[in-house]
Amino acid sequence: MSGDACILDVCQGAKTNGCRNALSISSRFVAGLQAMVGCAPCPEAYSALGRPLLHHERFRLALSACPNGCSRPHTADLGIIAFSETEVLRRLCSGCGACVCKCPDDAIALAGNVAAIDSQRCLGCAKCVLACKNKALSPGAVRYRIVLGGRLGRHPRLGRELQKRLDSASVVSLAGRCLEVYQQRMLPGRRFSDILFPQNYPGFPAWVFS
Repeated sequence: MSGDACILDVCQGAKTNGCRNALSISSRFVAGLQAMVGCAPCPEAYSALGRPLLHHERFRLALSACPNGCSRPHTADLGIIAFSETEVLRRLCSGCGACVCKCPDDAIALAGNVAAIDSQRCLGCAKCVLACKNKALSPGAVRYRIVLGGRLGRHPRLGRELQKRLDSASVVSLAGRCLEVYQQRMLPGRRFSDILFPQNYPGFPAWVFS
């Protein structure tokens, strides 16, 4: 979906026809993002440009319903990746290792004959939950990993990930702030990543967390 100044790319898993890898994403959340895109400022609002936005200058959001990232969230201005916060129910774990074998990211190991999830490696795909016959792995509420400042073009770069995972309301709020800042600071030849990380600054500006 796209407006005059904003594009939203959504993977198959976040659409009605679904995908076997997709986590459960609220249709209200998707509709909220679509509404924000539809209400995005018109090209004339970018007065500093002195001309309409070009296609590659439109703010791009990408929503992915699983870590596979089919909508290319890592190269979007704002990438949104669904994440299931899985919990190990120790009393039910038999130590069979089925989850260890199923995890595509080597994020699970057996510790004292009980599954243990490495939060630094886990991408929240919940494949381990499906593999566990004892129901010892419980999927939590779906939250979202956020990647900011990705881009394609002559000088491509991957976005940088926030350390905090957000709920759907916080994602929509952040998207609105990003679009507002882009509108206010957009200049010819300047992309959102340039505004977000001037001189390749390593941290995130304070307004990202407000």
